[in-house]
Amino acid sequence: MNRVCMYVPSANGGHARYARELMTALAQAGQRGYAFELVSSEDLEQQFRDVPYDTHPILPKLRARSEFSSGACWAFNRVTHYARREWRLLQWLESRPDITAVHFQEWTPWLAAPLFRRIRAMGKKVFYTVHNVVPHRYPARVPKRLMHRWIRQACRLTDGLFVHTDVLAGELKRFLGPDKLPPINVVPHGVWTVPDAQNLPPIQQRLNDKKLLFFGTIRRNKGLDLLLRAAEKLPGYSITVAGYPLERAYYHNEILPLVDKARAAGVKVELTGEFLPDEKVGPLFRSHSAIVMPYTQGFAAQSGVVFMALAYELPVIASEVGGLRDLFSEFKIGTTFAQYTPDALATAVQALHAGASASELLKHMRAAKGRFSWDVAAVATIAGYEAATANAKTTQAHDCRVATTSAC
Repeated sequence: MNRVCMYVPSANGGHARYARELMTALAQAGQRGYAFELVSSEDLEQQFRDVPYDTHPILPKLRARSEFSSGACWAFNRVTHYARREWRLLQWLESRPDITAVHFQEWTPWLAAPLFRRIRAMGKKVFYTVHNVVPHRYPARVPKRLMHRWIRQACRLTDGLFVHTDVLAGELKRFLGPDKLPPINVVPHGVWTVPDAQNLPPIQQRLNDKKLLFFGTIRRNKGLDLLLRAAEKLPGYSITVAGYPLERAYYHNEILPLVDKARAAGVKVELTGEFLPDEKVGPLFRSHSAIVMPYTQGFAAQSGVVFMALAYELPVIASEVGGLRDLFSEFKIGTTFAQYTPDALATAVQALHAGASASELLKHMRAAKGRFSWDVAAVATIAGYEAATANAKTTQAHDCRVATTSAC
């Protein structure tokens, strides 16, 4: 029996949700001699514990600033937190010789390479899902060149890498360079499972409301500034921005002034600068006409936001970048724009609302939901594990041939 530990320190949020969806599909499918267990933080939310696989909430939680008597104590705890977290994982793995592989959904870049070496020294395989080649944020004092070096070292030490799109696979190969690499496997993201996706308002009714939604973390490569610059070109439309600002300078220096400008021009803009609890996400997606994803060329991944839109059968307006391009080339779930300008975005919005066939949109969205299922992701994940095993056998056979030739 191959027993895989899925390592997801996040107690909530996108990574925790992703792991639950994928592992539930893996567990329910009874995949060919594989069993799965989750290792996560001790404050893991209950919704991620009520699952059809074993969970181990054993990692130290990241404590809030308010829990410490001084800033110095908080800073020390924050600096040492990640090393303590990784050490706890190693202790647990030492006690579990039956674990044959560890699949990381998250990592600490500066600790990943030595951690992977320790795990492989135990005789266990190491896998990593590359959600983004380089983290969106990391300590400003860390030079970019050093961060890239840490990531390359760690990736090359894995037995297999997973990405969500062919575009991201290509970017990862270019980033890692010409050296021999572990197998890179494309595992498409699945459409989120949501409890309230029944009896949705008709698409045509929602289109008539002309309510645009921007959802997710606010950072420059998500392109919220472009949507707000296009606002004046969209009379009769309202805009809802529901997301937490990860890049504070961008948010305060560009987004807030653009919101004020749009409102001064008579555009209704609702802004929620915070994370939304799960119970508020459904009503938001059910009550809007379309979701707008004006992502920049710096966005190569496949956004989880589009799979929330598909779960609620909400049309999508998106720029033609990264994994979004692949998705839209196969399924007409909304409209796209190639030129990254306010005029092009406004034209795409108007084209969707004026010319879209509700029945065609619905047909393509439901076809996409079938194509991007978690069952498909589970099968592709197992195939990635099997590819690593085959790659290891090939390498061993080659080493044996080389050793035999040298001996002769």
